[in-house]
Amino acid sequence: MSTAFPAIAQEGTGFNVNPEHDELLKVEQLHVAYGEVEAVQEVSLSMRRGQVLTVIGRNGAGKSTLLQALIGLLAYRGSISFEGRSIDSADVESRVRFGMNLVPEKRELFVSMSVEDNLILGAFHRRRLGAADRFSSLQEVYRRFPRLEERKQQLAGTLSGGERQMLAMGRALMGRPKLLLLDEPSLGLAPRVVADVFRVIRDLKQAGVSILLVEQNARAALHVADYAYVMETGRVVLKGEAKQLLKDQRLMQSYLGAAASITSIGLASSNGMGRWVPG
Repeated sequence: MSTAFPAIAQEGTGFNVNPEHDELLKVEQLHVAYGEVEAVQEVSLSMRRGQVLTVIGRNGAGKSTLLQALIGLLAYRGSISFEGRSIDSADVESRVRFGMNLVPEKRELFVSMSVEDNLILGAFHRRRLGAADRFSSLQEVYRRFPRLEERKQQLAGTLSGGERQMLAMGRALMGRPKLLLLDEPSLGLAPRVVADVFRVIRDLKQAGVSILLVEQNARAALHVADYAYVMETGRVVLKGEAKQLLKDQRLMQSYLGAAASITSIGLASSNGMGRWVPG
C-alpha cells in the first residue's frame, strides 16, 4: 500500500487521510450554486476502493458541476470525505496530491506543447520521487495508449478528438491517482472512438483503478460500472447496482439517445496490464 498520504501530510498540508480506509469517497448533502441558481442539490453518494461508479443523466442535470465540486474547482455546501477524512478545506492542488484527478470534459490540454510534455506535466506533483518514477509512469501510459507513443513529439493541438481524449486520460494517469474522475469521456467522439474509450475504462477497472464516471451514454456507462446514480435537474432521482439499472426499461428508453452498441464496446477481454498501483 502506498505511503504517499502520510508523506504529503508531513509537507504541511495539515490533512491526515487513511489509505487503508475501504470507503474511498463519501459525499453528503452537497449543494452547488451559480449565483441564485442551484445546479446541484442535496446530492449524497459513496464509493469503495476499486469500484467504478457512474453518474448518468441528460445534459444540464448537474453531473459535470458535481465533479468540479469534488475536485475543488467550485465552492459548495455539504461535506466531502476522501479515504475517511474530510477534505472540505483542501484546495485543488491538495486534492490532486491526495490522489484525486479530473479528466475534464474539454480535455484542457496544452495544445502548443508536445504529447510527451503534456504527459510529463501530469506527474508534476510527483516530482519529488525523481526521474525514474516519472519514466516508469510514462512507459506504463505508453503501453496502455500506444498511439500516444507514436505521436509523442507531435503537438497536442494537432491530434484528433479521440487522441486528445486518450492524452487527457494518460496525463491524469501519470499522477497515479487513487480516484480518477472522468467527465463525459465519449462526448463529441465518433462511435468507433467511443468504443475505444470504453475499452480503456474497462481495462482500467480490471487493473484496479477507482473511477467516478460522468456520462450521458447511459448504456455504455452502466456496462462498465458497478454502481450508478441518475441525476435530473441537480438531484439524484435513482440509484442502484448498474446491472440492475440496465434492466430498467423506462430508464433505458429515457437515456438511449447517445448509447453505443454493447458489442462495439467489447467488455469481455482484458489487456493483461496487471494491477494498478496508485501513487
